[in-house]
Amino acid sequence: MEPLDLGPDWHDPLPLISLDAALERTLLSSDLSRERLIERVLADLGHPRLHPLLWVLPRSWRLAPAALPPRLQAASALLQQGLISPVFLTALVDDLAHLWPLEATAQPTPLQRWQADSLMSEGQSLRVPATLAALDALLEARRSAHERAPVTASQGPPSLPHLSRGLRWSNVGLDFSQSPWERLGNALMAQVFNRLAANAVTRERFVFEGCCDGAALLSLMRQRDWTVRARLRCSVASFGFGAALVVPGEATRQIPLGLPLRTGLLDDAGEEVTTLLPHTALELELTQAERSIRLQWFQGTGGFCGWDALNDLHRPWQNDRHNGSVRYLGEPFGEAELPRLMQLCELIALVHNQEATERHLRQGGYGSLGFCIDSTALLQLALRGVCDLYPLVLPGLWRERLDRRAVELCRVGVADAEVAGPYRRALAQLPLDLSHHGPSSSDAWRRLQTSAPQNSPFALLQHLRTATPLPPPAC
Repeated sequence: MEPLDLGPDWHDPLPLISLDAALERTLLSSDLSRERLIERVLADLGHPRLHPLLWVLPRSWRLAPAALPPRLQAASALLQQGLISPVFLTALVDDLAHLWPLEATAQPTPLQRWQADSLMSEGQSLRVPATLAALDALLEARRSAHERAPVTASQGPPSLPHLSRGLRWSNVGLDFSQSPWERLGNALMAQVFNRLAANAVTRERFVFEGCCDGAALLSLMRQRDWTVRARLRCSVASFGFGAALVVPGEATRQIPLGLPLRTGLLDDAGEEVTTLLPHTALELELTQAERSIRLQWFQGTGGFCGWDALNDLHRPWQNDRHNGSVRYLGEPFGEAELPRLMQLCELIALVHNQEATERHLRQGGYGSLGFCIDSTALLQLALRGVCDLYPLVLPGLWRERLDRRAVELCRVGVADAEVAGPYRRALAQLPLDLSHHGPSSSDAWRRLQTSAPQNSPFALLQHLRTATPLPPPAC
């Protein structure tokens, strides 16, 4: 069975097809040999957006390392006979960013991205507003300008012509769950919270609705009849990568994608369990009447740790907030927990972004300072004293450096020792999923199953819901 094969326990009217079946269907309809079709896949890989395809191809479609660009050959060679594992991820973290090409121009540092007073939208720099009224006015102006503009045909995603027999390296025909203006509002509010958090290190204090930090802003919004819901979420990661099979005369079929991951854990049949790498984050939803602002906080690929808009394309098999494909961990954070939650988000972001900036880490420290999973787990462990996520791969070297950075920020008065204490304890206590045996396997199994989706089309995740660990041998 291929790791991305689909299982029977999925009930949704949206037609799906597995990646392996779509590749076979493309081959059968193209009159090409498998080797020639793989060459065309390789040609598509010249587009940086498609580099994640290396990690998800079925085994029979793996590309020969020698055929790849030099910067990708080593990773491909390691994956030819197997899948990614926590050990593999940990070994890669310092060099992971080098799988992507260097930018031609100097990039902003993580601290500069985090504390920016503006963001780019459709090629235009937008100033972060200082009030909700200013935010509403900006969104209304953008919407009005769009309505007055001449109607043009949608350009859709970039054309990648090499596989022209129906396989598309993007999801075709899916919609976002929010309008363009709502998504822009999400992005602007995410930067509002980032900029408020960055007040700890910026010369000019940023104030939004009279508030100087995220906790105060949430309190004010609650007073103005906004509903605040914060909870930890977990779903299958695809790094924004999608695919679909488009055949004339047939319904478009979406191709669910994920990153298969070995666990090193054995099920009761003695077989190693495979899972799919999750994306995790703190989800913050602010609602008032029909209005909804959706944000997420995590260590991300965008070049810093902090808040981002929750603007993913709606993929029902991956990120639907109501059908079980998104797993929520524990109860939503209550009103009494929100102030400390926001303080921890601000502290962790400050520590991580300053460490990444001063050490010139690639992609804002993504990988070296942990992935989204590690940052979310640190937040959960620091605030609630429990950890429900798998896999965790933040190595000891960087835990030590982050701990020293937190101590230094407290020493100079930038960070609050009362907030930093739980974060430092979480750094020390966070599990490390490189290898498990004996007693540690039980907790790893619990976290693996707790962080897996409750509803998924992937056969291996359907198996994981009911799988049990291999019992210890009898003496």
